[in-house]
This record gives sequence, C-alpha cells and structure tokens, in this order.
Amino acid sequence: MRTLIRCGAMICAVGMAACKGDVTGTGELATPLLNADVAAMAADAAGEDVDIMREPVFFISIGPFAALVGPFTVAGTGDLRPANCPYDAASQRLICPVVTRGSITINRSYAFWDAGNVSQQAYDGLLTAKANIQTSIVGSKSGDNWSASISRTRDMTATGLLGEETQRTWNGTGTSNATGSRHNDSGAERSYDITCTLTVTDVVVPVPIGHPLSGTITRQCTVTFDGGPRDGESVQRTATVTFNGTSTATLTVGDKTFDLDLTNRRRSPRNP
Repeated sequence: MRTLIRCGAMICAVGMAACKGDVTGTGELATPLLNADVAAMAADAAGEDVDIMREPVFFISIGPFAALVGPFTVAGTGDLRPANCPYDAASQRLICPVVTRGSITINRSYAFWDAGNVSQQAYDGLLTAKANIQTSIVGSKSGDNWSASISRTRDMTATGLLGEETQRTWNGTGTSNATGSRHNDSGAERSYDITCTLTVTDVVVPVPIGHPLSGTITRQCTVTFDGGPRDGESVQRTATVTFNGTSTATLTVGDKTFDLDLTNRRRSPRNP
C-alpha cells in the first residue's frame, strides 16, 4: 500500500475541497510545495549535468568521474584517453566499463571528431573539434530534504574544441526518472513519481574550468502523486536553469523562481 501524504498545516488550511481542485496542475492550493519539490530534484540533476560538462576527458582536471576514469594513456602527440576506456572501431566510441560507487551505477562512453568530422580514437587538445559523451546513472540519491530512486540518461555534445579554445558550447538531450521521490521539509511529507525529458541548449562552459557563462537546461516533467487523496493523478511542470557565469544560477519551476547554488546543488526560493 502506498504511503499517504501527510496533510501539513498549509494544505489543511485550504480544506479538502481545494485538495482535489488542482487536477490540471495550474493551481497551487492543493499542493503549495509542489514547485519547490520539483525544484529540489531539478537542482540535483542540473548539478550533475554541469559536472559532466567539466568531465576530465575534456578538461584533464578534477571532475565527477576523476576517481573512476583512472590514469590517462598517451595515444599520440597531444592525444589523451582514459586508460580503461578503449576505442571500439565498430561504434567509433571509447567504451568505459560499468562503475559502481556507493548506491550509484554509471555507464559512459565518448566520441571525438576532428574539424573534418572524422572520428578520432582519442581526444587531441589541438585537433579535436567536437566531442560527445553518453552516460546513464542509476541508483538512489538524497539531498535538500528529498530522496528517490533515480535513473538518468544523457547524450551531450560539446563543440568549439578546435585549437586552444577558451570556452566550449554544450547541447544535448536526455531522460530522467525519480521513483518514490519523497520530500519532507516544511513539516509535510510528500511523495511523487517524476519523469522528465532533458534539453541542454547552448550552455557555454569556460576552459579550463568554471561556472557556465550562459545557456539553459530545461526539464519537461510529468509529476504523478504517490499516495494521499490525489494518488495516481499527474500534473506537468517545466524546470528551467539559466546560467550567468556565477555559482548561483536561476531555476524556475511553474510560477516560482529559485536561486540554484551550483556548488552544493541546493535551491532556495527567490520569492514567496
């Protein structure tokens, strides 16, 4: 049996009639914390997105997979590749072994091309013009008063790598699922299943490393209530992160705006 969502003071104040009124997801009377709950999940996922854009295969520095990638192998002058991610001629990708760290399992692969769009067997700091990273991350996560079983996939491409560049531009797509996403701040316990599609649009990241200068990450999400009087009902939410070159990005969900701290992946409301 699904756990019932406990009715907090804010919800009870509007009465049970209002609790059934937000069927389309356009109002906030029934679930005044819904946007904040989606923002918490989106903040964690966006932090993960940004970490992948700083991945050491491209920056040769500390990144989220630094301990997983291992030492680099010199394949030729200027060529670098993770030592445990061999090139597969059939797929023209560097395929890495599955890695498990704690409760998270990571699959990843890379592809590189030169200025003539010819596949390369390794990243070349001067001659690589474009790179693609495909990842899948499965497991359980928690943070910012939430926890969930998550599954996230990404297919992201960086352009502008040719020569001694000072920045790179990322675009891509992906999916994410947060099953049993439980939220318990503000004295209320709420649970959802959240399914999203990801769009990364022109996110400019400085080289060698820094906060994204511009661009957006957008998640179109279907939120299904798990338990309570609205059990099984679904609403739509769009979560958009806009970058400005600082450690604090702007995160909007519905009619709410949040500050997103990229360092700790926490969101804080900008307006009531």
